[in-house]
Amino acid sequence: MGTLIGVLCALTGAATYGAAGVLQHHSAHQAPQRGALRPRLLLDLIQIRAFRTSVVFAVGGFVLQVVALRFAPLALVQPLLVTGTLFYIGFAYAMRRQWPDARLMLGALVAIVGLTGFLLLASPSESSPSEAAEPIGNSAVVPLGMVLVGLVAACLVAATVVRNDLRAMPLAIATAICYGVTAGLVRDLSSSADLAQPGIVLSRWQLYGIALIGVAGFLLNQNAFQSGLIGALASAVITVGDPIVAVAFGATWLGEDIAAGPLVTTAQAVMMVLVAGGVLLLARRSQQVARDFREEDDAAAVRRIAPQGLS
Repeated sequence: MGTLIGVLCALTGAATYGAAGVLQHHSAHQAPQRGALRPRLLLDLIQIRAFRTSVVFAVGGFVLQVVALRFAPLALVQPLLVTGTLFYIGFAYAMRRQWPDARLMLGALVAIVGLTGFLLLASPSESSPSEAAEPIGNSAVVPLGMVLVGLVAACLVAATVVRNDLRAMPLAIATAICYGVTAGLVRDLSSSADLAQPGIVLSRWQLYGIALIGVAGFLLNQNAFQSGLIGALASAVITVGDPIVAVAFGATWLGEDIAAGPLVTTAQAVMMVLVAGGVLLLARRSQQVARDFREEDDAAAVRRIAPQGLS
């Protein structure tokens, strides 16, 4: 019974996250265009009712995620949560009163299957503490920060080069990097500090890293939504990229013992190929769907104006 509750909460959480993403994408296109990482965008968005509603949905999704993890294992909950992209596509098309595009759904599904397989294969093994790898430690904070800034900066440069709706992809990759590192820092903080003692928590640099990188990721998320007419691409890249970065962070920074070996590594590589294939399919199809949407919107605008012109 407990597992069933966990599954239901995880699926409901995924749907809630999907609804939050659709509302944020809709709100981002109502707000004035802002440059990447401009805090003014948040001030613009908070004035939009749909965005405020999306925040409520996002908080609800997080609560459901916590409840799901209380009743079901992470290996089951995480794959269910990443179905949020499928819910996103369904809700986005429902707002347009259309059936979801089959190829967009296929691309998202392929990416989700690849991610699920990768997460299951990369799950930390049950090794003893003596066998587990040692965490890197605080001495690598500056190098970690430099790598993070470099990767995000590269994505921002790519976003200035890429045109049309594909500009959302590098911004979404930057978002996934920030979200994944934030998740890793949360794990690091929770394992290295007594959360019942606020004084100890406030003295940890991880707390301030979470606040800074988390806000930056949220801003980049809105930039990604604002850059593409079709939000499914950004949603999928963020959904699959976040846990992959978190796994990499855990292995390199926290010293988590990730399953390895020739067969496992080969299978992990196959899963990553599936992830890449699904994202590429989404990217290619998003371009066509965006053109179709623009043509439909232009035709609808002409139909609205025509009667006025005749009168």
